[in-house]
Amino acid sequence: MKKMKLAAAVGAALFAFGAWTPSPVSLPPVALSAVCEAASYIDESIRPIQVNVHTHYTVDRDKDGVLLRTSLTRVSFVGSQTGEVDKALGPVLWKYNDEKEQRAKNTREKMLGFAKQDRAERRAAGANSFPAHENITDIFVRRADTLALSLLECSQSYEGGVHGMYGVVGRNFDAKSGRELTLDDVFTDRNELAGAIAAQLRRDYPSASFMESGGVGMAEMVEQLVKDGVLIWTLDPCGASFYFNPYIIGSYAEGIFTATILFDEYPALFAEKYRRAPKSYCMELRPWLPVRTTFADGSGRAVNVKTTDGGVRIIMGGAILDDWGETYGLRPVLVSLADGRRYLYVDGVDAGRAWETTRVFDLSGNAPVRVPMNRRMTRRGDVDEDFAEAERGPIKIDENRDKVFYIMADPEHFSMSLLDEETGKAGLAECRIGADGTPEIVEVQNMG
Repeated sequence: MKKMKLAAAVGAALFAFGAWTPSPVSLPPVALSAVCEAASYIDESIRPIQVNVHTHYTVDRDKDGVLLRTSLTRVSFVGSQTGEVDKALGPVLWKYNDEKEQRAKNTREKMLGFAKQDRAERRAAGANSFPAHENITDIFVRRADTLALSLLECSQSYEGGVHGMYGVVGRNFDAKSGRELTLDDVFTDRNELAGAIAAQLRRDYPSASFMESGGVGMAEMVEQLVKDGVLIWTLDPCGASFYFNPYIIGSYAEGIFTATILFDEYPALFAEKYRRAPKSYCMELRPWLPVRTTFADGSGRAVNVKTTDGGVRIIMGGAILDDWGETYGLRPVLVSLADGRRYLYVDGVDAGRAWETTRVFDLSGNAPVRVPMNRRMTRRGDVDEDFAEAERGPIKIDENRDKVFYIMADPEHFSMSLLDEETGKAGLAECRIGADGTPEIVEVQNMG
């Protein structure tokens, strides 16, 4: 019976991977611990690798409007990496992207048939509302360095009915060999791992539905997922995060549960090879999924980024900052510097604009603080050279389009698009984290 329950739950959760937008029902409050010892696993030989994330959107229509929205998301290198990483990860990423392209093509063909059938049935029933079906994907880069590449695949889907489905899947690769990592590669004891995850879930979600029985059923499910090797996880810069999609250990309305296990908390649980952290790091966060991490000064924090009706909400430990201004499609990245400073870069689409605009928050103190930007910049890499002209007309969302993000991996060297509001022109800026945390421009290329 337990096997049947596990298979049904995993099947439901993996039918469509999770959205980067919040679920319709607010998640319960999360009380995450932030007790960490000194960050003693710093390895200065670990170097960042540069990648970008490219999503292509396809929209199918009929006479009643949008029929189906789908997307394909790829990850690729930017520039040249170290020879060993290029040789190992290059073929792996090529195969990874090829598989995703074939899967996206097959999914679109099947869903288009379902969407046409659903619309025909609604017309026959005299309906005057025709919701579009969709399968929208994205990838958040949790870690990209010469030790490991860790990707969090996200997707949301809708195929008629009361609500859609969402969830996440983790993919982890050794940067030197290109081999996809298993639980046994990274963790030394599966039983201890299951116990640590269940204990963290109990601490982080005391009001969750799985706690009605003291978390016994949840712990059994975690143990079975670990035993069967189907646990969803990412290797983060300072530990590992584990993800439980809707219906695995909780209800659809409760959303995705996460638990982070840190090197400092369970050093013996991690294989020595992967119990290593870079001195500075960047880690992308999926909105609405809290994460715990450690910083160079040895402190630890729980960080969560959400959207609200009024803008962006940053939660760090028990401190909350509401940054007003209508925005959507958030893409946050947590930046930790070797000198102990830490920042949050959040890209989101503001009302009436075609491209995301970056907001910067200082997390170095006990509460998040907004850092003013004196220029308009974005991590989007597909901005029109004449961006102002493109934003003068109606912003079209339902059209075939591409979205490219420069992924921050190295705080000392990253790319952003610079949008000059005076000239209406855009260019490529090579940047590093400045003294106040905002991007310090080192060089500007192709400016109008």
